[in-house]
Amino acid sequence: MLLFAFLVWAFFVVITALIAGSKNRSVGGWAALGAFFGVFATIAVACCSKLPTEAEIAARREADPAVTKVCPRCAERVKAAALICRFCNQEFDPASIPESPRPAALPWTRAEDHGEGYGIYHYKGDRLVYSSKGVKWKTSTFETPAQAIAAIDGYYR
Repeated sequence: MLLFAFLVWAFFVVITALIAGSKNRSVGGWAALGAFFGVFATIAVACCSKLPTEAEIAARREADPAVTKVCPRCAERVKAAALICRFCNQEFDPASIPESPRPAALPWTRAEDHGEGYGIYHYKGDRLVYSSKGVKWKTSTFETPAQAIAAIDGYYR
């Protein structure tokens, strides 16, 4: 009887790990959960969606026209803001460079300038960090400056 219980326990550990591996999730972590929670961990990992692989994430990022562009001379991908192709030295038209967001029209004052609109700003006594990753305020990061302003205004109401 004890041997049967051990085999059922081991079965759920292995099945949980196999399902986790097929969904690009941590095999060891889910095996540990399968060891503690058995069939419940198996059901939980089976209900999880499949995570994209690192290659799929990189391909999506590279195909984004806001991030990269294709050189007309050598067909290599270069950053969208590049003025010269790093592979063949093809010069791009400066008008083809996408405009970066400018926070100058926003209701905050600049404390430090790091170029191209990025830097440290102050709004209602709080410090905001504006970068290509978004606007950071306290421990939160917002995609747009409008979201950061709304969060600060809501905080001080």
